[in-house]
Amino acid sequence: MIYIFHGDHTAQSYIAFSEALNNYQQHEKFHQNAKSIDPDSLDRFLNTPSLFSETKVVILENPFSLLKVLLDKVVKLINSHPDFDYLFWQDKKVEVTKLKLFPQSTLKIFTLPEVLFSCLNSIQPKNRVDFSQKYQSLIASLPFELTLFWFKNTLRRQLTAYSKFPQDILKKAYLDLIELDKNSKSGTLYEPKDIALERIILSLLDA
Repeated sequence: MIYIFHGDHTAQSYIAFSEALNNYQQHEKFHQNAKSIDPDSLDRFLNTPSLFSETKVVILENPFSLLKVLLDKVVKLINSHPDFDYLFWQDKKVEVTKLKLFPQSTLKIFTLPEVLFSCLNSIQPKNRVDFSQKYQSLIASLPFELTLFWFKNTLRRQLTAYSKFPQDILKKAYLDLIELDKNSKSGTLYEPKDIALERIILSLLDA
């Protein structure tokens, strides 16, 4: 059986992936990530009898990030040994064309709420009311740490590309988010973290 864990909610997908691995503690494992996946090593693992008569399991992290020539070799090996269990984790949503490489697989997809992207898109100059409404819905449905991660990521991308905000003000807001993250983790934040996050973004929108 092939299990594929993927989706844009990478934290949740990796937790589920890790929990699934607990079911294979007594198995002989082949566990590699995209940077170290070697088709020849996988071939030897699949074709060599286990020394202790253990059932084998193949665990691959980010296999769909492999170059096509390597991925094709891995797919061929796996499809030629359908009796083993395979667990794949990808740090993003896997394209449908690549999922079709394993048509008999069981898909475990983890998606972020649509309100997150709606809220991120509302980070626009003079858009206080719209942002605040969406932020309240977001903070009630997503862990603060994950919300903060996406806000930092959004501002960081705007710093390296086109932005409707002045660069100096955008940079200050980004640095304020980093400081918020630091203070939140160290327990030195003087106000509720969700209020602090909203305050920083609203200051940016009002600039």
